[in-house]
Amino acid sequence: MDQCVTVERELEKVLQKFSGYGQLCERSLEELIQYAGGLRREILQSENQDGDLSGTISLVMTQCCKRIKDTVQKLASDHKDIHSSVSRVGKAIDKNFDSDISSVGIDGCWQADSQRILNEVMVEHFFRQGMLDVAEELCQESGLSIDQSQKEPFVELNRILEALKVRVLRPALEWAVSNREMLMAQNSSLEFKLHRLYFISLLMGGTANQREALQYAKNFQPFALNHQK
Repeated sequence: MDQCVTVERELEKVLQKFSGYGQLCERSLEELIQYAGGLRREILQSENQDGDLSGTISLVMTQCCKRIKDTVQKLASDHKDIHSSVSRVGKAIDKNFDSDISSVGIDGCWQADSQRILNEVMVEHFFRQGMLDVAEELCQESGLSIDQSQKEPFVELNRILEALKVRVLRPALEWAVSNREMLMAQNSSLEFKLHRLYFISLLMGGTANQREALQYAKNFQPFALNHQK
């Protein structure tokens, strides 16, 4: 824990310097813009006046260039100091943490059987996340063969989720109806809630959907005892 605190302390210093440097850059550049703008206006005004002002203008421009150069050098120096602070963070990490990670490895993790199991777990994870193309690519690269019966539930789930994203309830309703017994055994009200959502969407369609809504209300009959309120 002390090692983490030490590294975090160095990191906070860097973040503070980054924040301060950003503010300094904005302020310095804004001042230069205003300064140069003021000089431009003065030069334009002097052109309309009589007399030889070329020497004065030359002196003013020299001073302007010097100020710009000094500002750039100051910003470059501060930027270089930030690099040193970042380097100290790296040194703090190297000093407080063991870079040898071999001790965290598990013997046999990369053996053929273990590798196959690991690939299967990864493929299933990608299927669950709806990343079907990634899962298929991993199967091809690893030579893993996944039975279609294992893929189908995830493919169907992804199809339902994609439909729900665009407010299409039909695929979810079809799945709930075909799996009614399983849902009832789990005391799940999913099918009822999906029917209710679809029924409400019909009602929101106005009188044009009145006949369809009345017809669809028959779908609530199996849930009458459990959802009387």
